[in-house]
Amino acid sequence: MFKKVILVMLLGMGATVMAAPSANDLAKIEEQIKQEKKVQAESQRKSQALSKEVQSVQKEMVSLANTVRKHENQLSLLEQKKKELEKKQTELEGRLSLTTNQLAQIMKGMQTLALRPSEILIVQSKTPIEFLRSKLLMQYSFPIVGGVKKQTQEDLSQLSQVKQDLQNKIKAIKTTKAELSDKNVKMEKLAKQKKVLQAHYASSYEQSKAKAEKLAKEAKDLKELLSNLEKEKQKKQMAATVTQKAGTGAFARAKGALSLPAQGKITQQFGEITGASQSHAKGIIVSTRRGGQVVAPFDGTVLFAGPFQNYGQLVIIDHGDNYLTVLAGMNTLSTSAGSQLLTGEPIGYMSDSYTSLYIEIRQNGQAIDPRPWFI
Repeated sequence: MFKKVILVMLLGMGATVMAAPSANDLAKIEEQIKQEKKVQAESQRKSQALSKEVQSVQKEMVSLANTVRKHENQLSLLEQKKKELEKKQTELEGRLSLTTNQLAQIMKGMQTLALRPSEILIVQSKTPIEFLRSKLLMQYSFPIVGGVKKQTQEDLSQLSQVKQDLQNKIKAIKTTKAELSDKNVKMEKLAKQKKVLQAHYASSYEQSKAKAEKLAKEAKDLKELLSNLEKEKQKKQMAATVTQKAGTGAFARAKGALSLPAQGKITQQFGEITGASQSHAKGIIVSTRRGGQVVAPFDGTVLFAGPFQNYGQLVIIDHGDNYLTVLAGMNTLSTSAGSQLLTGEPIGYMSDSYTSLYIEIRQNGQAIDPRPWFI
């Protein structure tokens, strides 16, 4: 009984300090909690939807990039065939011109011998033997002229076919260029769409880009830039969220199965002596098409994207497991720092004048030979 009295007194004292929540107040709080859960669920749903939309755009970009590469390859073959046909046309026209002159001289001599043999004999004081030789020369010239005429007709026929083939190739080049231009325009739109989606999807997108640009200004050379980016990565433990393939050894397993980032030929090998300093090349160089497309060689996260000293437009991609790819020499970029990339996704384009794409692969901060990674 005494305890009950004390409890009642304590409750009464508490009531003077803070009123006990009513049933209505509890109902309001519960409703707020319920609404908050709905907001969180909706936010999560939107985030997942945006993520799927970004992936869908990326896949479309990869597919389109493959088409662009095929068009670039086809264009290179057509342009090479055009050069060969132009060379053949020049050779045939030269041969026909020479043959025409030769025929004109032979026919002129033959006509003179046939029509005015007596005059020629008198004027030139030829002996009957010389005259007879001239007649024999005329008789034997007929089959020779006939053979030359036949060859000339064949050359003319071949020249006509070469000209027709050349016109077809020029038309095909024009069509392919138009298709390539159309694909590049579409690619540009997709790149913008992806950028907008990622800006909504990841709030750290612009922050990552700004930090990368700041690091570029602070770095004195590429080595320092890569070192700074590696330190930044370690601080934020970016490797844990690079890509789905990061930290799985996927990049190492892809060795020997990747396509070059751009269509072209390797003109500089890893370790070659280069420049006035006679230093060893830390990467390879691919001679690309003018305005050629450059794609990501493998899945990864863009650590840096932008102009850097005399490297032109430079992109650094983190593939996880302490592997980085450095791509330099591009004229324009279609990606930014913080972007998640899929294999084959376009990242930029070469210029019409500079066509040397520099490719470097680094493992644990050290440059290694990129060639074994590519087919």
